[in-house]
Amino acid sequence: MSITTKHGLIGLAVLCMTIPVILVAQPAEKKTLVGVWEVKIAAGGVPPPPLLSIAIFSGDGSFTTTGNTKISWAGLAYQRGPGYGRWAQTGDKEFKLTFYAVLLKEGEVNGYLRVRSTMILSGSGNEFTSHECQVEFLDTDWKVVDSDNDEVKGTRLETP
Repeated sequence: MSITTKHGLIGLAVLCMTIPVILVAQPAEKKTLVGVWEVKIAAGGVPPPPLLSIAIFSGDGSFTTTGNTKISWAGLAYQRGPGYGRWAQTGDKEFKLTFYAVLLKEGEVNGYLRVRSTMILSGSGNEFTSHECQVEFLDTDWKVVDSDNDEVKGTRLETP
């Protein structure tokens, strides 16, 4: 066997041993909430069916949601405006979210809604459930007048 062929086979053997090491060393793609979601909310004290909404988790950590708006909340309002807030990844599949919305009664702001939630992403990354979801109803002075705990489930929607 010639020296050139021998060096070529040694180089090939080193390459074959290196590829698995390189693949293992690559970080796994992090699952994230970035995208558009259908959200179903089993609100405390509200009979089925669930409240429905669409939520957008943006890559910069911003959050927007809109959905069922005509419902009575804590005697403050009969309609909820869109929700705006921030989210952050706090674990491998765990996320924290806080958002706010205005509460309207006869077209006038009569209070605020504050939602704080911890969500767990499924293994597929296409569903989430709330681990904790505290909803606070606030008057126009930002004083809590009522609160409840909701169950929330989200399903990722297809987007281009």
